[in-house]
Amino acid sequence: MNELQLLHEAFIEKANRPMEFGSLPISPHEAEAPIFPVERWRAVDGALYKTYKFRRLDDRNEFILLLLAYEKETDHHAEITIKSEEIGLRVQTKDLEKITSIDKEYARYADVVYRDLVYRPEPV
Repeated sequence: MNELQLLHEAFIEKANRPMEFGSLPISPHEAEAPIFPVERWRAVDGALYKTYKFRRLDDRNEFILLLLAYEKETDHHAEITIKSEEIGLRVQTKDLEKITSIDKEYARYADVVYRDLVYRPEPV
C-alpha cells in the first residue's frame, strides 16, 4: 500500500465520526417557505456537482460560512462558485481524482445544511 493510500485511509477514518446535523424545522411557517426544485448531485469526471438556490442572501452567506467551517474541521475542500443567489459545489478527492466516501459525506452535510436554512421560518 503506498503512502497516498495510507493517508487517504487515515483521513476517511477521521472523517467517519458521528455527526450532529440537528433536526429539520417543523412549524406552521414551513408552508409559507418556497420550495425550490433542488437538483440531485451529479457525478461527472470523478467529481460530484450540485447547484443550490437561495431566496435570501443572508441564508446564502450563512450556507457558505457553514461549509467553510466544515472544510476547516475536516480538511476537505470543495470548489465553491457563487452567482448571485446560487451556489455551485464541486467535490472531489483531488489526490485520487475520483469520488470517495469523504466527498459523499461532504455532499450529505451540504444537503442537510441547505434544508435547515431554506426551510426555516422567516426571521421576525
